[in-house]
Amino acid sequence: MDIYVMRHGQAEMTAQSDRQRQLTARGRGQVQLMAAKLASVITKFDYVLLSPYLRAQQTWDEATGYYQQPTHLETLDELTPHGDAKDVVYFIKQLASDSKVLIVSHLPLVGYIVQELVPSAGAPLFATGGVAHVVTGDENELISLDNPAN
Repeated sequence: MDIYVMRHGQAEMTAQSDRQRQLTARGRGQVQLMAAKLASVITKFDYVLLSPYLRAQQTWDEATGYYQQPTHLETLDELTPHGDAKDVVYFIKQLASDSKVLIVSHLPLVGYIVQELVPSAGAPLFATGGVAHVVTGDENELISLDNPAN
């Protein structure tokens, strides 16, 4: 399975609630840069799994034009900033082993998801708009951790 774990783009600092924080113009640009980079490697995801928070939903909205329509697009309550990485990874492991999966979520969860998949990688820090690529199989491997500035 190819799993791409993405942190949302830069978001405004204040809103009525954390759940309602929107992407800034810079955040939209970060997402577009990263989506363009990824599109040179992958053109379609089988599963896109999104946090219910506005900034994560907007991240996918900004990225969607770079890819074919995913087979499955789901919003998961488990993908909030303090969700449980073990629950997320359990859910992912139920998907077909040859799936291409994009997860759009938040710090610190994105780092913990990578750590749960590849314990030797630790919990990496993600820049806004950053993406980690993990390949699962006999042994899971962190292939790359990229951010829009690289």
